[in-house]
Amino acid sequence: MIEYTPTATDRAPMPGSYATEPRYLGYRGEDLDQPYAKYFRPDCLPVQDHVREALIAGMAPTEYAYGLKDAAGVMSRSGYHKMETGWTRVPGGTMISVLTDMPNVTAQMWDWWFGWHSCESARYKLWHPDAHQFTAVGENRSNDRTLTDRQRYTDNVSYADEYVGGTMQRLAIRFLTPTRLGFDDPAPGNTVICARVGLSQYPVALGWLIHQIRPTEHGCEMRSRFFLNDSRMLDLPAHSAPGRGTPLLTGKASRKLGDSVLPRVIPKVIGPTIGYDMAFHCASEMNHLASFLPALHAEFNGTP
Repeated sequence: MIEYTPTATDRAPMPGSYATEPRYLGYRGEDLDQPYAKYFRPDCLPVQDHVREALIAGMAPTEYAYGLKDAAGVMSRSGYHKMETGWTRVPGGTMISVLTDMPNVTAQMWDWWFGWHSCESARYKLWHPDAHQFTAVGENRSNDRTLTDRQRYTDNVSYADEYVGGTMQRLAIRFLTPTRLGFDDPAPGNTVICARVGLSQYPVALGWLIHQIRPTEHGCEMRSRFFLNDSRMLDLPAHSAPGRGTPLLTGKASRKLGDSVLPRVIPKVIGPTIGYDMAFHCASEMNHLASFLPALHAEFNGTP
């Protein structure tokens, strides 16, 4: 089992905007004055054809799944896996895969995006206008121009409120270097984005995500994987999560109890349709953003 060790950013107090910033879909007020507001579209683009076919086909056979510990080996091979887009059951939860074709997009643009978008909710809403409401970053590194794009988001936390299906998810996405999940350092033209995914209001992790971007003849493709079958209590102080029940979950005895209870509770929290909902959500947001990411990157790359 791959373990996640909380960082100093995980243990820091929540960003102040988490408690004060209003949540809503779309752009209003000051959002419309942002220099990048011209890229906002009120409706998300349709998913790509192969995604629609996978959603209609329904859940894939369980034999198509693999575990997180095998992900680096499987995804580092050339070619494609049997389940490039779809979802299936795995012990303790669900595995989801999504393939997104991205003409004129590069891996560098995605490293830039993950280092740029999390400091303002209006930036985050560009990504999925039908689902994204709020984001804040644990440590805002945007003004430090000595950092690479990757260094701005790795070992950092993105707090994000978004709809997945019809359910509002209040998430804490803890990014880590891909080598911690067994990947080699990406070759030029490639990148791998990895994170531990959990709840923002409680010291609870739900699973893992991987976005592998590799070049194609006309741009790049993203191979997304979600492993939602590894729920754990995280060793975090109460000030790192604002939920009312957090103080009851941060003591040593409570964490031990939580580890035994979570595998039974989490499947009810994320819901029985999470495979379909997450596949559709990921396919929507990645395809939507990719349609204008080259222009957005050309205009704002190199700026805080």
